[in-house]
Amino acid sequence: MISLSDQEIPGSGVVHVWTIDLEEAALDLPELLSDDEITRFSSINHKKARLDFLRSRVSLRLILASYLGVTAADIAFSYNENGKPELALSGYPMLNFNLSHSDKYCLLAVAADSEIGVDVERVQATRDYHALARRFFTPSEFQLIRNAQDESLFYRMWVLKEASVKARGMQLLAGLDRFKCTVSKDGTLKVSDKLGQDDPGNWSVRQWQPDSQSSAALVVRDAEAEFVDKTLAGLLTTPIKHDMAKHGSVS
Repeated sequence: MISLSDQEIPGSGVVHVWTIDLEEAALDLPELLSDDEITRFSSINHKKARLDFLRSRVSLRLILASYLGVTAADIAFSYNENGKPELALSGYPMLNFNLSHSDKYCLLAVAADSEIGVDVERVQATRDYHALARRFFTPSEFQLIRNAQDESLFYRMWVLKEASVKARGMQLLAGLDRFKCTVSKDGTLKVSDKLGQDDPGNWSVRQWQPDSQSSAALVVRDAEAEFVDKTLAGLLTTPIKHDMAKHGSVS
C-alpha cells in the first residue's frame, strides 16, 4: 500500500506547508477515498477537474495519515455548516488543516493548535477580474486594482481574503466582503476584519507565488508562526495496482 514516511506533528506555532504536484499519476488511488468522496469524484464531468479532485484528496489523506500513524483510508472527516472539513478521529491528536488547489498546484497547510486557511489561484487570461473586484471587493480595493498595471494585485488580494475566510470557517462569498486589504508602502498586503471583531495582530500571514502565473496566501491564528515547506517529492512509495473502473474512470 502506498504511504508516506512518518511525519512529526508540528510544534506549537509551527505550520507545515505542503506543495503537491497534481500531475503526479502515482496519486491516482480512488480506493483510498470514502464513499462520499467517490460520489463527488464520479459526479465531476471534466477530466482535469476529476483528476485534480482525486489527487488532492488522496494527498490530503496520505499526509494526514503520516502524522497520525494510520492508513490513508482510515482518515475520516466531519464538516462544519459551511463545508470546511475537520478530522473526525477520536483518540488521535487533533490537527488543523486546510487545502486549496488550482491548475497544477495543490497546497495543504497543517498546524497542531491554530485555525488556518490557505488559497492558491492560477491567473486566468479570460477572467474579467475588474468585474469580480467591483462585485466582491470594497470600493477602495477596486480602485487600487483598477489603477494597477496588471491583474497580479487582484489575485494577491483574492487569495489573501479567501484564506482569511477559510481560516475562520466562514462561507466564502459572504465572507469576502468581511475582510479588507490595504497596500503598504513596500507593496505588501495587509488584511483586516472590517467589523473590528478580530485583531490582525493575532494572525500570521504568508504570501507568495508558486510560479510567475500563480498567487498563494496562508493565514494562521498565531502572532509569530513559523512556516516549514514540505513536498511529496521522494516520499511516495510505488503504488499498488488499482482498478480505476471500479471507482469511476478519470477519462
